[in-house]
Order: sequence, then structure tokens, then C-alpha cells
Amino acid sequence: MEPKFNINRPKISDDEIKKHQDFEQLVKQFKQQSLNKAKHDKSWWKSKKVRYSAVIAGITVICTISYLTLFKNENKQNTTHDSITTQPIAQKATSTKNKFISEPSQKLKINYTSYKINNAKGGEIKHPTSSKISVPKNAFVDKNGKDVIGDVTIEYREFHDVADIIIAGIPMAYDSAGIKYNLESAGMFDIKGTQNGEPVFIKPDKKVEVSLASTNAEDRFNQYYLDTVAQNWQYLNRDDKPSALQAQNKTLQKTNANTENTKLQTLKNQIEIIIPKKIDSVKVVYTKKAEALPKAKEPKKINKPTPGRPTFYLEGSYNEFPELAAFNNVIFEVGPENKNYRKEMHEITWSDVKVSEGPIKGKNYLLTLTYRQQVEKLVVYPTLNGADFEKAEKKYEQKFSEYEKLVEKRDADEKRLMAELEAKQKVYLADIEKKKEEYAKEKRLLADRNAAVEQKNLENSFSALSNNVKAIRVFSISRFGIFNSDCPHGMQAGKSVNPIFVLNEKENFIAPDAIFVIDHNTKMVLTVSAKDGFKINYDPFNSYSICIFKNTKLFVCNKEAFRATIDKDSNKFLINEISQSLDNVFDLKKALEII
Repeated sequence: MEPKFNINRPKISDDEIKKHQDFEQLVKQFKQQSLNKAKHDKSWWKSKKVRYSAVIAGITVICTISYLTLFKNENKQNTTHDSITTQPIAQKATSTKNKFISEPSQKLKINYTSYKINNAKGGEIKHPTSSKISVPKNAFVDKNGKDVIGDVTIEYREFHDVADIIIAGIPMAYDSAGIKYNLESAGMFDIKGTQNGEPVFIKPDKKVEVSLASTNAEDRFNQYYLDTVAQNWQYLNRDDKPSALQAQNKTLQKTNANTENTKLQTLKNQIEIIIPKKIDSVKVVYTKKAEALPKAKEPKKINKPTPGRPTFYLEGSYNEFPELAAFNNVIFEVGPENKNYRKEMHEITWSDVKVSEGPIKGKNYLLTLTYRQQVEKLVVYPTLNGADFEKAEKKYEQKFSEYEKLVEKRDADEKRLMAELEAKQKVYLADIEKKKEEYAKEKRLLADRNAAVEQKNLENSFSALSNNVKAIRVFSISRFGIFNSDCPHGMQAGKSVNPIFVLNEKENFIAPDAIFVIDHNTKMVLTVSAKDGFKINYDPFNSYSICIFKNTKLFVCNKEAFRATIDKDSNKFLINEISQSLDNVFDLKKALEII
């Protein structure tokens, strides 16, 4: 018979667990079962040592597992609701550092809202945020694939901004084909279904439609599902269902973008193109001026003949060989590199003599001697002796003094030109820094103005919608879990810093358990992790704040404090503890300056 493996055993019911909550009786039962089994197994019973150790080990393992199972189920909350209720997420008081989804605070929670819906009838659930969940008839099955009979409990919660994401502990990093991104959310929800505490599943040929109310009406987002096994977001499809509401919002954004482009683009061109071109132009001008300065040529010093080396004069008619006149009284020393030199060369009256530049320019010469068919070439070194040497020495010293003065003058002129160049470049660089400050300030002002205009127009356009809802994003889901409407952004480029966190002016250092960086321009949450060396990457033109958790305490570095730190090129961030006065999500959002 083929073996059968039951990989989906039914879960023990709460009633069965309660019947076995007498732990001492359970231990006695396991002991008796183990001893009875051992008595009937003769081959195993032969070894007394194996006998007792195995029985004891078996009792220990079985009882330990059973006790932990009972303890776990004893503490499990079994909540049922006849009407819409709100309940906190159940959490264990254990370390969550290694969890993929880890809520950083036990005090702050995004609560589920529970709804009842009859599986045979289906229906529509209306959430207070204006979101809707449409459930078709007979949409749910149990773990065995059978239709669920009766009511199903749908637990549902939403996340709409960076504060919601932080306190939910949902990671927003996204890896696509080895390329890392951060996700900007336009709305996220977590949905699950149960019946009597047992999970139910969406039937393969059915779809549950979630119409998510979103505070972002742009159509640049995709839909994702959070795969908690692979620990990564799974791309589903393009979130490309713009409505008339979205079209109005896009027109408003286009108008704002045009306003922004006019001023910001001018400043950006100054920073990146116009002023750098001026710097390069000035550099070219001063480089040419430096190259045009008179170059000093060091005079060559003539030496006395080397004792022991063969020497000779060039004797001949200067009328016949006028080029030799320059070498009058010069004693030529035959270089050691000549292998063809012979004493007999002095006895020959050469018919032609040529002196040309030697292998080492300015130091030696190439002497070419010709007599009939015989041609000899020698590398020779000019030398002087006696009064001729003294005269040449004085002339050399005079020329060398002039050379030194010219070198000194050229050095002074080069330093003067370099100082002028640096002064001009310093002015241009200061202008760039000034333009950068103007750019950053203008960007922040425009962002604030555009946000105000957008908010005002959208409030007028969507006053009928609750909670500033600007668009409805429709998800057709075939499984329960966490779904998100996201726009992926490349990893933060620009600058990076390894942060140190200090509390108040006394600079008490805080070593956080969790660090979250909020990019207020892109509305993203950036999780700072140990595997990245706790490094924060940031765009100097964007606005940031930091939220950190230490044990049960919450600390915040606001936008102003973050800007003050990076403007000083420091890594020491001043934080304030807010956990003492903070006990709800709304207060956290105010502390993070997102409302």
C-alpha cells in the first residue's frame, strides 16, 4: 500500500483544548502510554540503558510540545462580533526583531475592524473611510475546499500615510530582479477572513473586490501583494483606472508643475550649467596666461677633461669649415661608449668633419669624420682647460644667475595668476552655494504653496467624500493578505550619513531598536537596517524627519533638526522623546509633521 501523508491536519478545537488543561493528568497519561509501548517492544526492551533514557526523553519532548501548544492556545483571543467592532491586533510579548512584519510599538496600533457577512448571500461592506468590499455569493471555502456555511468574519484595516506604515511595521523595500526600490504608497490594506477562529479562503473561481479609498489621485501607481514567505512585494498589475476625479487632480498637478518649473529650472540651470561653464572658462583663460609666461632655459655647464680619457682638438681651416669656429679652443673628450675609437685616428688628416647633436641633448655631440671611403662616428663631450675654462666658468655663472632670476619671476607670476584664478572660482562657487540655498528654499515654498492649493481645490471637488478621499483604487483579490497601491522609487541618491542620536542638550546617546526615515517630498518611509550599516541615504534638496523606537519609548528628529544637522555636514541628530505624551496615531502624525 502506498503511504499517505496528511499535511493539512485539522486544528484542535478550543473545546478539546479545555478538556486537557489538567497538565498533571496529561503528564501521567503520556508516561503510562510510553511505558506500555516499551513493554510490548521486546527488541527495544533488551537494553536497560536505552530503555530508561528513551522513555524519559520521550516524555520530556512530548510533554514540552504539548505544554507549549496548550499555553499558546490558552492565551489566544477568540473574538466574535454581532456588529461592527474595533479590536487591537493581538501581539506576543516576545522579541520581534527578526520578524518580517514587526510592529515597533506595543502602545500604538492600527486596529482591525471586524464585519460579518453570510457566505451564501455575499454582499457589500462599507468601511468608514469610504472604502467598500464587494463579496460575491459563495466566495469562501474552508481548508478542505468545501463551501463555508453561515457567516464569515472579515477583518480589515487600512494604511494611508507614513505614520500608519511605521506603526504597522510593514516593510516598504522592494527588490525587483536584484534592483532595490523604496515604495511610495497611495493606500494599503490588510484583509483576512475566518469562521470560528479558523481561516477561510477565497474560492479559485471567485474574486473579492476591494474599492480602496485613497488620498492620492495620481495614476502612476502599481498594485502589489506582500509575499511574507519570500519577504518581498509581488507585482500584480498596473493601477491604471483613472476616474474623472483623478483627471481633475492631474490638471491641477500639471498647473503646479509648470509654476515650479519656471523658477526651479532657472536656478537649476545656474547651478548645473551656467556657473560651472564660467568656472571652466576662467580656468582656460588663466591656464593660457600661465603657459605664455617666459620659460627659463638652464645654461649648460662645461667641464674640464676627465683624467685618463682620450681628448683631441679640431684643427682645420675655418674658411673651409666655418661651423667649427664655434668649437675654437674646445677640447673634445672621447666618450667611453665608443667601441670603434683607435689612437691611429689622430694621425689621419680628415677630408670632412661634421658636428651634430648627440644622444644626450646639450651634453654630448656626434662627431662624423670622413677620409675617402672611411667614415667614423664618435660620441664626444666638449671640455675646456686653463684660461678658457675659467672664462667659460664665469660666463656660466653669469648666465645661471640670470636663469635663477627668471625662474623666480615665473614662479611669482604663476602664483599670482593662480591666486587670481582661485579668487574668481571662489566667487563662482559661493554663487553656486547661494543658488542651492535659493533652490532648496524655493522648492520648499512651492511645495507648501502647491500643497495648499491642491488641498483647497481637492476639498472643493471632493467635499462629498469622507476623510479627504480623492480617488478609489479597485483591487480584485483572490487571496487574503496585505495589498498596496505603490510607486517604486530608486534607492535614495545624493548623500549618506551614519547617524548618531542624542537626547537634549546633554547629548545623552540613544541606541535605537528601530529607525524610520520619512521623506516628506516623496511621502516614503525608509527603514534603516543593521545590514546596511545603519546608513541613511538622502537627497539634500528633500525634507526629512526621523522616527526611532527604543524599548517602549518613541523619539523624533523633526524636519528642522534634520536640516540643521546635514547643513553642518554632521552625523549627530538631536531627538526628542514624545512617548510620554503620545498615546494615539493622530498625535504621532502631528509629531512627524505630516498633518
